[in-house]
Amino acid sequence: MSDKPKTEIIILHETVLQSYLIDTSTFILFLALIGIGVYLDSTAMQWIGAIIGFFTIAGRASRKRRMSFDEARKRIDELEASV
Repeated sequence: MSDKPKTEIIILHETVLQSYLIDTSTFILFLALIGIGVYLDSTAMQWIGAIIGFFTIAGRASRKRRMSFDEARKRIDELEASV
């Protein structure tokens, strides 16, 4: 098998508003998934919504690796050198 290079996304600038919008969308997703189960009076759907919501939160939390501009530039240079 051929080894595919790992895709990395480095965000150099994120405003407070953008950060709040991302966090708010995660919270709304979490409430909507459970809310559908409450609306349909389905305990199983509420649990599935909660589990999916927790996986989403865990996934978003694990992706955030903060870097300074210098660290990001160094990482970009390393990526360019390896290509």
